[in-house]
Amino acid sequence: MFLKYRQAIAWYHKVVFPSKIPVFFSGLIIIHGLVEYGMLAILVTFLTDNPEFPLPKAAQMVNIHEGLSSLLVIVVAELSDSYFGRLNLILFTHTAFILGLGMIWYEAHRQSIIALYGALALLTVGKAGRDVTLKAFLADQLWRRSKGEDPNLEEDQEVVGIRRKLIWRVNWILGIIAATLWYRYSTDEELTWMKVAKVCTMAMVAAFSVFLLGIPFYVRNAPSPSPILYVFNVVKAAILKRRLDYPVSASQLFKNDSTSDPQIFPHIPFLRWLDKAAILEPSSPPIEQAETAGRLFEVAKVKDVKRLISMFPLWSTFFVYSLVQATESTFFYLQADFMDDHLGKFSHVPIVVFVIIKTSTSSSVAFLCEFLKKKASPAPPRRPPLYRILLGMLCSLFCCLTAWRVEVYRRCKLQLWVDDYNNEHYDTIIGMFWLTPQFILAGLMDGLSSSGLQDFFETQVCDSMKGYGPEFSEFATAIGKFFSVMSILIFRPWFKEDVNRSRLDKYYAMLMVPTFLNFCFCCFVSNWYANQQQPHDIDIDMDVNIAQESQEVSTNNQNLGFDIIAHQELEDGPVETVTEPTSSLRVFERN
Repeated sequence: MFLKYRQAIAWYHKVVFPSKIPVFFSGLIIIHGLVEYGMLAILVTFLTDNPEFPLPKAAQMVNIHEGLSSLLVIVVAELSDSYFGRLNLILFTHTAFILGLGMIWYEAHRQSIIALYGALALLTVGKAGRDVTLKAFLADQLWRRSKGEDPNLEEDQEVVGIRRKLIWRVNWILGIIAATLWYRYSTDEELTWMKVAKVCTMAMVAAFSVFLLGIPFYVRNAPSPSPILYVFNVVKAAILKRRLDYPVSASQLFKNDSTSDPQIFPHIPFLRWLDKAAILEPSSPPIEQAETAGRLFEVAKVKDVKRLISMFPLWSTFFVYSLVQATESTFFYLQADFMDDHLGKFSHVPIVVFVIIKTSTSSSVAFLCEFLKKKASPAPPRRPPLYRILLGMLCSLFCCLTAWRVEVYRRCKLQLWVDDYNNEHYDTIIGMFWLTPQFILAGLMDGLSSSGLQDFFETQVCDSMKGYGPEFSEFATAIGKFFSVMSILIFRPWFKEDVNRSRLDKYYAMLMVPTFLNFCFCCFVSNWYANQQQPHDIDIDMDVNIAQESQEVSTNNQNLGFDIIAHQELEDGPVETVTEPTSSLRVFERN
């Protein structure tokens, strides 16, 4: 017991250390949580209050906003790491974010549609800078650099990551609590589109001003080329040399560690064309000039790019996943807006409570998976951890099934006669908490799939790319959100001005078909990855070969030693062998 206590104290002193830097970040993170849960997460409910945005148009606008934001994440990460620096990108994206909030405030006051479109564009840029760059810049500040710190405390990426997650999550939760209390104790008149935008704008300006006060104390790492850049360069070089024949000898590849294999790992047929980026052209200019021109890359870089691109089949399974995610962020909240929001003595329970239910479920599942992973054997898994992704895809199917049943039940209770709007009448409106199961399933889907994808990413790519998992994941999910825009256009007859006149039950029933097919495809992809040779398998094979070669060398040396002994016995008489504690065999001539 005492030992565990001492270990806990040692962990505390290692992870937590006094610094004034988190003070400048805390307010900004809290307000980001407030804006996210108090406005952006339920943006569709505000848009439908405007007559210019009926239900389908509002849902499409939100999906486009979220899709573009996810696409820009990888662009902002590349610009910040390779060109402008993280602080400069934070200043730019947060300025755009504040201007976007201010334009929404102006639009709500002036009823300007053009201002609303501009505001959504600015918010898209600002949100892309928040999700990755601000977190990375916070991590840069959390390395121990003070001379008075204990030199025995090792600094590694894992410890810094724990510090960053601790600071971010604590302040983010405070922002969620602030948004919940704000909605709980405000009247409907105080939660209009204009007043919510006003509060969010003023709070963000104040928090960003505090963040700017810490600029003299921030550590700024100089921009350096990121792995994202040479991914595109390797693909470009392979395309430029597409007319070359595949190498037949390992010597035809630039800086090839293998002396026998003319193919670059992983050995995937549809990625073999990337090997051409490492081919030494017989009539090419000098190697240095070819590297500078971007026509030649060493085998190690081509291998890293092939391992990254080999994830595309799994990323494609997230297109349907993000389609369900886009449905949750739009139609689920619009359903709640047309249901009874009373809960016992509490009247007007805010819709933001469902954002909390979904997020808390997702975070709890991700934390549990991380805890179980660390509690398991520290050795790396022999196969990618895809079972969580499969469970997440299965939850997406059950989420659509549950949403369909709840919507059918709601329409039965509502008794809305859609055939003749002039004769419509309402009987009973069910409580909004009937939506709780589908939000819990959406949280399970997100927590299982996201954490599983991140772990799989770390087992597949090289060390220099492991920190870019969230960026590539966001890129994959962005495509599915655009699929949601197209699906709304395809099934346009099902969507009317509001939820009561629309046929969301048919839409949810339709979503069960692609989610089921996607689950089957995910099973196939998982089986395909399980049968592929993994990077750690190569390392193990190399270790076995090295061990075998060492054993052969040792055997040959021992045989050589005994041959020397026999030769000396014939020439000089008997010899004596003495074994020393180091287990090395030495031969001494007897006098």
